[in-house]
Amino acid sequence: MAGGEEILVGICDDNNDDLDRIEETLQKGLVSLGSSVRMRCARFLDGETFYAASREQDFQLLFLDIEMPGLDGFALAERLCLDRPQTRLVFVSRHESLVYDAPEYMPLWFVRKSSLERDMYKALKQYFRVTASTRVTYRLKDGFSFRDVPVRDILYVECSGHRITICRTDGSRLEKYGSLKAMEEELAGCHFLRIHKNYLVNQEYIKEVGKREVYLTDGKALEMGRDRRAAVRDAMIQYEKGSYGY
Repeated sequence: MAGGEEILVGICDDNNDDLDRIEETLQKGLVSLGSSVRMRCARFLDGETFYAASREQDFQLLFLDIEMPGLDGFALAERLCLDRPQTRLVFVSRHESLVYDAPEYMPLWFVRKSSLERDMYKALKQYFRVTASTRVTYRLKDGFSFRDVPVRDILYVECSGHRITICRTDGSRLEKYGSLKAMEEELAGCHFLRIHKNYLVNQEYIKEVGKREVYLTDGKALEMGRDRRAAVRDAMIQYEKGSYGY
């Protein structure tokens, strides 16, 4: 795990006191796990406001109260799963019977407000288990020094001749000389997919596989090799199953 890593967490609950409890218990859970990851929490009191924010911000982990006026947790999850299928989702509720309706939305975990600390610990443990490979740090030689680049921050890698461009989720680019094959070998096991002779893509950010292009979560479309479509589709099916722990 890369030291100092920060992830953005969205918490949506129509009760301010419960928002306080969820955030406080979340931070306590991190301490209990001995995690060096920092979680920056964004809080919302209704589903519509949260959904609007999710279109602009890349939340890695969500905690959604199921029973809310207007757009409730289940309806919100349905929208979010369509927009960002790789976002990890945890339902929170006072009513334990609702756990039986939750699997339809493929949540990471179900947290009962009556057992908040115990369930939160389990939810965080599951989050770190299923996202372990996305937190690998890739050491990139930069001149005469090295830079730590969290794998999760790499959107895709592009090759032109012998020039490698690492395109990051924040829009920045890093360049080095080498081959895409060598990069593919270095990132083996980190869920990067070769979609074209010139592109290696982080599967976490693939939104859709089209006929000739792969569409990313930031709206970018990358050309896909003619003979790679079936393999890319199959790889994404397996990746999505694994992401949800199935």
